[in-house]
Formats: sequence, C-alpha cells, structure tokens
Amino acid sequence: MSVDKYESHIKAVLSECPDANTDEIKAAFIKYEEEFYIPPQDALRSIIRRFQGDATPKSSLSSNQQPKQTKKVSALSELSGTDRDIEIEVEVISHNLREQTIRGEQKQIAFGLIEDKPWDEGSPRNRWEYKDWGPNSNITPGSIVRIEGASVNEYQGKMSLNINQGARVAVLREGTRPVSKPGEPIDIAEIPRDGYVCVVGRVLSSRDDQIHRRDGSGSIEVVRGRIADETGTIGFLSWEPFDHKVGNLIKIDGAQVKTFRDTPELNFGRTTKIESYHDANFANVEKLNSNSLKTISQLTDGSRDVEAIVQIIEWQKRSFTKDGEERFLWAGQIADPTGRCRMSAWQELPVKAKDLPITVKVTGVRVRAWQGIPDITVDKAEQVEILSNAPWDDEINLQEHVVEVELSELVNSSSRVGISTSGTVVSIREDSGIISRCVDCRRVLRDGMCSSDACVGKMESQQDVRLRLVIDNGNVTASVLINKDAALELLKTSEEKMVAEIEAEGKMEFVQSIREFLLGRELIVGGRTIIDDQGAMILADKAEIAATDADILATEVRAQWGIN
Repeated sequence: MSVDKYESHIKAVLSECPDANTDEIKAAFIKYEEEFYIPPQDALRSIIRRFQGDATPKSSLSSNQQPKQTKKVSALSELSGTDRDIEIEVEVISHNLREQTIRGEQKQIAFGLIEDKPWDEGSPRNRWEYKDWGPNSNITPGSIVRIEGASVNEYQGKMSLNINQGARVAVLREGTRPVSKPGEPIDIAEIPRDGYVCVVGRVLSSRDDQIHRRDGSGSIEVVRGRIADETGTIGFLSWEPFDHKVGNLIKIDGAQVKTFRDTPELNFGRTTKIESYHDANFANVEKLNSNSLKTISQLTDGSRDVEAIVQIIEWQKRSFTKDGEERFLWAGQIADPTGRCRMSAWQELPVKAKDLPITVKVTGVRVRAWQGIPDITVDKAEQVEILSNAPWDDEINLQEHVVEVELSELVNSSSRVGISTSGTVVSIREDSGIISRCVDCRRVLRDGMCSSDACVGKMESQQDVRLRLVIDNGNVTASVLINKDAALELLKTSEEKMVAEIEAEGKMEFVQSIREFLLGRELIVGGRTIIDDQGAMILADKAEIAATDADILATEVRAQWGIN
C-alpha cells in the first residue's frame, strides 16, 4: 500500500486529532479496507471519532495483543461509531444478496435491515442497515439472530452494522420470508417495503426532476417515473442518468426499495444495472396503463403519479395566509365504489357546487394522509379531466356510503375510510370506559397529566368514554377503538350510569362486566382504519352485536354433517 493513497485522509484526521500518530492512523485505514472492505472515504468519520475518544492512543497494529473486550448491548442506540466486537440480538428485516467488485475481485455480499429488541413486542425499535461480508447462509428475513463480533460503520452521521467475515451468527428463531437472489426478477406486487430487488417492467412515465439539498447548497438532478408489469405498478427515483423511454421494457437488477410514508419506491443508483429486456408476451403500455388505475381503497400515503377515477361529492374554496400572502386551496370529499376520502387542489378546477356530484379522472397526482385518511393532492388544473359519466352503475351517496370489507382484507390493505367489518371479540383493554382527555390536544391523560410535547404536564381535562378491544376472524386480528356514542349505544347505557357503576364497584369490576357481556361475541364495527407498522386499528363510530339466526345456524350444522 502506498502512503499517497491515504495521505489526504490522514491529513483530515490530523486536522481533527493533532496528537494522533500518523502510522496509527494509516494502520486504521488499512485495517478498515482490508478486513472490513470499507474504503477510506467511508471510514474517515469513524477513525476520527476513534482517535478523538482515545485518551492514550494505542497502535491498531498491536491491538491483537490486548485482551479482547466484547461490548454486549440490547439496543442499537447504545452503540457509537467507534464500537468493535459487538454482541447483539436483532431481527432480520431484509436480506438481499448482491455481487460487488472489491479491489478487482467479484465477491458476493449481502445488504439489508435489522431491528433491535426482537423479543420486546410493542416496544419502539431502532432500525439500521447492515452489510454481511460473509455472507452468512443462516441469515434469512424474519429470523432472530445473535451477532457476535460485529462492528459499527459511521458515514456522514449515519451508522450501520458490519457483520464481518470473522463474525459469528447464531439463529435464535428461524425466519420464513423469502430471500431475493441476485438477477432473479420478482413480480412488482411482491416487492417488499425495503431491501434490494430485481424486477422486469415497462416504463409508463419518466420525467426530469430536482431534489434540493436541505443545507441550501444546491440541488441534485434526478429522474422520476413509474414502471409496471401485469401484477402492479411502482414509482422509481433514479439518481443516475435514465435514458429509457416510455414504453420500453427493461430489467432492473439491484434496485433499492425505500418506503416513503406508506409507499414503496425503487431507487436506482450507480450499482443498479438497467438493461433492455425482450419478451414478446409482455403486456403493452395501453394494457398496463388501464390496469394502473387506482381505486380509493388502494391509495397509500406517499404515492406519486397516481391515476384514478373518482366522484366529487363536496367541494369548497378556502383562503389562508402564508408569508404575509393570501393563498387559496380548494378541497372536498370524493368517493368511488370502494370507499371515500378527501381531495385538495392548489389551482381552481372547473367544478361548481350546483353541478355536484361530478365524475373526474385525475392523472399524475400525489397522495398525503392525515390520521390515516388519504388525501389526493392536485397541483395543476390540467391533472383533472371531467368525465360525462361514471364507470360504475350506481350513484354514490356519501352520507350512507359504507363498504363492507372482510377483516383479513382490511388488515392487509392501506388505511381506509367508510368501511364496515366484523370479528369475534377476543380481548377488552383495561383502559375501557371513562377516560380523561387533555382539553387542548385531546390526548388521553396518563397519571393525570398530558404527555404530548405541546401540553406536557398539563392537568386540565375533559371526561370522555371509549372502548378498546381486539377482534379476530380466525386468520387475523385488529384493534378496535369505539367512540363515545357508539360505545354507549353498544352497552345500552349512559355516561352518568357508567360513572356511577365505576364509583360503586371500581374500574376493574366494571371492565370485567364488559368482558362478560362482549367476549366471544361477533361484533360488527364501522368507521375508518389506520394501518401502520404497529398493526391495524379500527376507529369505530358504529358498533353492534351481530344477530344470530338459530335457523340459519341449524341449517349450516345439518349441511356440515350431511343431515337432511
């Protein structure tokens, strides 16, 4: 190794750590590159932090003569950029193999995501990227492993975990998720929320764009667009020149999946391989475009370049002031046969209140969500086309528009509004019944105080009623939060009676009486859902016990056992 190779990096370390030894700095760079395959520019920050933290610097060349001390941690947040020989238990979220050229030699390495605290269900987790230089064959998505001998890599303030060739990986729980193999295309519908994938798709749209740096130092030229196959569509963001035209069929290998809000997106970088692909049987642009129309039930937070046909039911203009300037926003309620949500427009549309409802086709719009409710955002008036007729038969009444959805479908879809579903009550939370809410932010008080950042320590409250329970259909479960009116109607009581009962018998006895009444019964709930990393939550404004028809049940039993 020549000194010149590391000279500029050594000078950078000395500028931050003037007392450090030049030979020791060089040895550190060599070790990072030869043992961990980390180039000097990527190792620079970690080496600076190491020498800044050394009160009495010791040569890394003699480190093998010192007693090796393993740092055992339970959380990734306990680690710093200088940590080596780490032991930690994590869950493998994704594991993707890829060929990479290292010092002129082709090597297979693995990339992915891990999360700490794998055994603590419901607790907040930290998520890091990792590189597996082995790679270890026993690392699979969904598995829980104990990693011994890992190290931390820090680059531009972001830390990741290196599973070095000498590290040991013990599988504590087998994983079940599939491993994506390099060069093996998967359907767009099967693309995970993170990791590296290979897909074949046809370009539906492509446009130049800019991403402005947060520090104000300029902007980056990028290309945005969408690709599709017969299973679905997905947006992409290319950080490199993208010369493929709309209609071209391409194979993309090594695209990184990043999820923006609730929507996965393909990212193309310098290591992504994109080439023309030939398949005479692959669907053409016209067919893929027709298949790419989204329904309201399919909208996810963060979606871009969305096409949909919806019916505008309500529409109004409002004004607001920003930076001393009066601005306008047009917004209202929209619906289709699968549900309803909101739509907002930053330019005036040819929509008059007297003409409502109006059916429109929106193109190239984006989706934002507030408390799980999707909001289609129209930036330009030309994104909206007024249609003479709706492609569905029945007129939609927004006030009564409720879509019945199986619980399994609901849990495995995006957040929705105006739904109804059912399931068996299997659990009732102890915090059901009378609660106290902060008068300012409406959050439930904990130990008599509000915990929100804006109202922390405030004790002024307002009494409210709710029920918290879990329903199950034999395949999936969902949490249900029933509001005051629906809860009182379900329990056939009043707020005053509920308060009196709690005062007379105690909170636990009251909750137990609810359990005796509801546990094991089928409940029909209606409202909206919030689907996120924590699972499915139904915010119900309607709830009723499903009617049981004895004659129907008897008929079903006779049919099951073949009795006439």
